[in-house]
Order: sequence, then C-alpha cells, then structure tokens
Amino acid sequence: MGILQSANSLAIETQLAHDRLIASTLAADLRAEILSKPKQDPNQPPVFGREPGEYGNIRLYLDDRDDYDGLEDNPVTDIKGNPIPGMERFARRIQIRRALEGDPSKEDDKGTSRLWRYTVTVSKDGKDLSRIEWLEARP
Repeated sequence: MGILQSANSLAIETQLAHDRLIASTLAADLRAEILSKPKQDPNQPPVFGREPGEYGNIRLYLDDRDDYDGLEDNPVTDIKGNPIPGMERFARRIQIRRALEGDPSKEDDKGTSRLWRYTVTVSKDGKDLSRIEWLEARP
C-alpha cells in the first residue's frame, strides 16, 4: 500500500512540475511578445489601453505594449486568436499598472509615475502556476 501511495504522489508531483514548466513558457512567450511592441502607439496619440479597432483576443492588432492591459487569454491562443492545441485548460492574464517610483511594489494612485509594472499570470484549471513581473520606465 505504501508503494502505491508513493507512486501516486510521484505521479502527481511530476504532472505539477510539467504544468509549471508549460505555464512558465507561456508566460515568457507572452512577455517576449509584449516587449516586441513599441512602448507607445505608433499611429495615434498616446492613450493608456486599447485604441479603436483593438479588441478581443486577436493580439495581432495590438500595436503597443499597454494595449495588453486586461488581456485574458482563456484558453491560451496564438497571436491570431486561434486556440493552441493541448492548452485548453491553461489561461493567461496581463495587468499593467503605474508603480510608485520610490516604491515600485506599490501602485501609483495619482497616475503621474513614469514607472510601469507588468504582471503576466498563467493558470491551469483556475490555479495560478506561474507569474512574471517586470518594471519599465516610460516617457
């Protein structure tokens, strides 16, 4: 009985490690995609968030970094909005907030800081498995 319990525990831990590896990769991929975009909209006056025509899960049309704020990719999709096979139980979400320049761990409620904090979280079946955060100075 003890051997069966040990084997079951090992299988559960192996699956969890596999899921965390996938989640970390999904988070890193979304971070790289965001960083490939310009800091400010190249075609319109700088406004935080999405501009007209940028909606849904079709990230192909997002043309600057802050357009990703509030994105919920559930299930995980490619840049054209197509679900990625095998990723149906995974989800990603991104939050972008101004951070206090003197204490980046806190949010800037006044909206005057030039420091932005990005947070990408990946979950499976509603359980968070990976999170990537980074800071960026903006003009």
